[in-house]
Amino acid sequence: MNSRLALAVFAITALLAPIGAQETEFVTVYGAQLPQLDPQRALFSNEAQIHTALYEGLFTYDPQTLEPVRALAQSWSRSIDGKVYRFSIRENAQWSDGTAITAEDFVRSWLRMLDLNAEYATFFDIIAGAREYRLGTDRVADHVGIKAIDPMTLEVTLVRPAAYFTRLLCHQSFALIHPSMIGVKDWRAAIPYPVNGPYRPVSMTDSELVLEKNEKYWDAASVEIPTLRMMFTDDDNLATSLFNTGHVHWLDGPGNYEQVLLQTAIQVFPIYSTHYWFFNCEFAPWNDQRVRRALALLLPWDTIRSSDTYRLPAKTLVLPLPGYSKTKGIERADKEEALKLLADAGYPNGQGLPEIVIAFADYKQPRAIATTFKTEWEKALDLHVTLKPMAPSSYYDGIANRADTTSFTLAHETWIGDFADPEAFLQMWTTGAPLNVAGYEDKEFMDYMNQSYAANDDTRMQLLSKAETELLQGAACLPIYHNFAASVIDAEYVQGWYQNALDIHPYKYLHFGTPSVSPNVADANMPAKARPVSALQ
Repeated sequence: MNSRLALAVFAITALLAPIGAQETEFVTVYGAQLPQLDPQRALFSNEAQIHTALYEGLFTYDPQTLEPVRALAQSWSRSIDGKVYRFSIRENAQWSDGTAITAEDFVRSWLRMLDLNAEYATFFDIIAGAREYRLGTDRVADHVGIKAIDPMTLEVTLVRPAAYFTRLLCHQSFALIHPSMIGVKDWRAAIPYPVNGPYRPVSMTDSELVLEKNEKYWDAASVEIPTLRMMFTDDDNLATSLFNTGHVHWLDGPGNYEQVLLQTAIQVFPIYSTHYWFFNCEFAPWNDQRVRRALALLLPWDTIRSSDTYRLPAKTLVLPLPGYSKTKGIERADKEEALKLLADAGYPNGQGLPEIVIAFADYKQPRAIATTFKTEWEKALDLHVTLKPMAPSSYYDGIANRADTTSFTLAHETWIGDFADPEAFLQMWTTGAPLNVAGYEDKEFMDYMNQSYAANDDTRMQLLSKAETELLQGAACLPIYHNFAASVIDAEYVQGWYQNALDIHPYKYLHFGTPSVSPNVADANMPAKARPVSALQ
């Protein structure tokens, strides 16, 4: 933590009242990476959490069950064939500047998402004409199934029935953007800009974001906490000290869990998320599934996915769901098949394969896995493997942007599903998807995905399972473990915060109760041995 940030953070604490006083401010500590304020460009889970305070769409999440709850949608109906939805906009829906929200705001905002073709734009492909529009094959906006029937009625036409559509609409990419922000690039400089969520932005620095209650919000009467303060740091000791001294209510990321005084505040729970490694499938020979599969079959999977290391080892990408459990990934080594596949692909014993570059965020577990890959492949084959550790703070930007697409062969990622359906994981592997960082293209995979779109529920799940099996057997994706979320929050005191599978906790529902320990105070300068949250995984 640099000295300037430390001074800023400690200056903040002088303004905060410790828990137990009459509180008007809720304080969260996130990691040091500053959030993307534009909800259509946002990608990470901490941004999704922050955006629950700033933006709202037709639906939002129930904080406990994650069922879709009507937000800007006063009511809605669906056609008999399940393809056409009509939403009535709440008459009291307003922007924070007091102007009325209309159906045209949805048309404008959603078309902007397609114009950007941002990472989550594939979520819109369920809407008729959206995929063609965002890919540029049909740029006529009137051909997209998003229509303002009148100022308060939005009609959305889908390419196929989608039972999960209202769940999908909870995602921040379907939120509204004020007309004045459509062309803005620097959202931080635009603060305070109009929003439609329960809170509005007041100020932002390199170490904090401050929001205040939006009095124009349609359900402002239900919002109890006047001010939200988000702090950004990777200093585990500082974050823990601020929680222990009652200056912070929620540690959502950084923290030294061994030194948290109120141990009942430690929240660790499984979520709909998977950590996996993937091949860069853009170029030969890594776009050949025979080569990828051969390399995967040379690895000791029982060791890599050991239950001694991970609470929930993963053999599949999608966490098994009811009605979806027949997916088959690579589970054990098979050197004989591996060598045959390499010979068939023209690389006997690995001869002629280019150097393998393994990129990873420089943490203990990714380094250990990368080292295992290198050791096993160099032991079994005639090839060279290079490890490429990267700074954790810039790792994901580095592999996602890929200015030099040949800069790595293999990398890792953690994905949190945005709705409880296999498509939350599988859509990102479809051809041309902005989230398809691997550059994966597979005809059989796409055939299963395309067939699933018109199938009934049972058949659809079978087809999606076959698509995932194709993805995994071709070794484009190598799952390692399913994730657990870790936070520190006194859920007795901060009411409205619940453990859930998406680790989403809408700020709107939070309010103060009675602290479990009053006051929860320790020496702010107490020594502590830092342990990152990732150690809990």
